[in-house]
Amino acid sequence: MAKKCLFTALVLVIFLNANAEIVKKFSFGVGDSIKKQGDKIPVRIYNTVRLTTIKPQIDGVLDDDCWETGVWAGDFTQWIPNEGAKPSQKTELTILYDDKNIYVAIRAFDNEPQKIHRKAGRRDDFLGDMVGIAFDSYHDHRTGFEFAVSAAGQKTDVLLTNPSNADINWNAVWTGKAAMEDSAWTVEMEIPLSQLRYSNSEEQIWGLHCWRWIDRLQEESDWEIQTSTGPGIIYLFGELHGLRNFAKARRIEFLPYDLQKFSTFKKELENPFRYNGQSRMGNFGLDAKIGISSNFTVDLAVNPDFGQVEADPSVMNLTAFETYFEEKRPFFLEGKNIFNFNLGDASIFYSRRIGHSLTFSPTLQPNEYLNMPDNSTILSATKFSGKTAKGLSVGAMQSFTTSEQAEVSSAGITKQITAEPVTSYFVGRVQQDYNQSNTVLGGIFTSTNRFLNHSHLNFMNRNAYTGGLDLLHQWKDKEFYVNAKLIGS
Repeated sequence: MAKKCLFTALVLVIFLNANAEIVKKFSFGVGDSIKKQGDKIPVRIYNTVRLTTIKPQIDGVLDDDCWETGVWAGDFTQWIPNEGAKPSQKTELTILYDDKNIYVAIRAFDNEPQKIHRKAGRRDDFLGDMVGIAFDSYHDHRTGFEFAVSAAGQKTDVLLTNPSNADINWNAVWTGKAAMEDSAWTVEMEIPLSQLRYSNSEEQIWGLHCWRWIDRLQEESDWEIQTSTGPGIIYLFGELHGLRNFAKARRIEFLPYDLQKFSTFKKELENPFRYNGQSRMGNFGLDAKIGISSNFTVDLAVNPDFGQVEADPSVMNLTAFETYFEEKRPFFLEGKNIFNFNLGDASIFYSRRIGHSLTFSPTLQPNEYLNMPDNSTILSATKFSGKTAKGLSVGAMQSFTTSEQAEVSSAGITKQITAEPVTSYFVGRVQQDYNQSNTVLGGIFTSTNRFLNHSHLNFMNRNAYTGGLDLLHQWKDKEFYVNAKLIGS
């Protein structure tokens, strides 16, 4: 049989965008409308200090001595609904740090405290009154790590990307609590440095964003000025200064799991796989994260746990195209932003194909019965990701899934048929920032290699490779940009 080779190349769209106006505000907190064509928004700076007292008890109550040592900053500016106006309620924040954590306190004043919306919800639900803080710890104006707490004490953590994209599937390990005062509600946060990525410079400058949402008024106000006519939310972050001499500590996290499952169903006496009306299943695995440095991380996984995540929604797909689901497994979420190579709503790298449902299902004859796993098992996976102080993002991931067997029983005889071959998945991604991230040049390469040893599986592609180059260039204070992608398969 002659070998077939397919190559496709696509130069994706060159976009030009001219913003109608850019907001400039000369005095923070003044409610005058000051929108002027071509003006720049000034960068607001917060100077933090190192913790010199006992660290705060994270209970939401701002009675710890440390909060008297920091600088309380206010003068927020309304973004929604009246951009540039003075907020209806006053908000203040202070930030401290030590060698292990960032500590944040926020006091949200309210002259009608009985109207504060305190709505309990699940993690990552945006409910009721809320406050949040976000750090662009790489200070590359491209990625923000956001932490928020509602008035009811419910936590939200989000991975931000421009222009205003938010990935709530990213989950960090941190502490946040809320409490009530006579005329305000308050929040305390303890955010481990191990949950952030930053350069190894002795003196750090991070991007900083702090916001407050008043639910009954549908109002958002921000510590720094944000505008809907700007190029992206992270570009407009303020700056966090004063972070110095972080201790060099190795970050190591292990997350083992053991899963036991027992299910019952109607007995089928003629079916050897369902004759007793019950089944048991056990599984175990391990996720691990090792910080090589403050800006590079190695992630390891052995049989990642699908039980850590919520069930996918039910979907009836009557098309010829696969259904795309959000990735929720912790291993694949770590450093996810580094691997992004998006084409509209699609991406060259779709991690949910790793550990997918089985591709082949045997055709049964009369009086034959089938038993097979729900999905392929991830034997192991390794990921290396991070970003240098000079703006080079690097990501590489290698994963192997095992061969899976379907059991077919007929007349008391059970035989095994391979339903999924051993498969290797690899993705490599690099990007380099230039000129304060106004220019970003990158590339990606992916490969899928199946070890096919059975003729009934020859309908699968033995090897599949894709690659791409991308270029983003912005000029005139990001009023205009060119975004080009070249893809080959």
